[in-house]
Amino acid sequence: MATTDKYPAIRVPEAPQQLARPLLLAANVTAVGPDIRVKGRLSANEHVIIEGIFDGDIVVPDHGVAIGGAAHLRGDVCAKAITVLGRVDGNLTAFALIELRATAVVTGRLASPHLSIEDGAQFHGTADPTKAATAAAVARHRT
Repeated sequence: MATTDKYPAIRVPEAPQQLARPLLLAANVTAVGPDIRVKGRLSANEHVIIEGIFDGDIVVPDHGVAIGGAAHLRGDVCAKAITVLGRVDGNLTAFALIELRATAVVTGRLASPHLSIEDGAQFHGTADPTKAATAAAVARHRT
């Protein structure tokens, strides 16, 4: 930008842009990578992504849990929202939404006020939206 002594350059700060939804920061997500095998119980105060093998329970009542396409989870999950692309053998309890994507294979009980099952997803078990509130109270008490 050219300036002269008579007319110096003026910089106007740009207004911050409002995002439609906030960006996920790396610190807001815990991930179990594809080459990792975990046995035990996981509780967190942030979102959780499982891409490997997880044997045990996951309790994240205020955040979401995603089970990746190559992942295998054997245990129960209790979260605000649950998205499954891989395999789950266990009970899923979500306070907002459970999503079974087209590649999901789930065996167990689903408890959530909202359930989405895409074409191609395999589900063997029961779904009961009335038990989500009770399960939420129990999960919050345990954490």
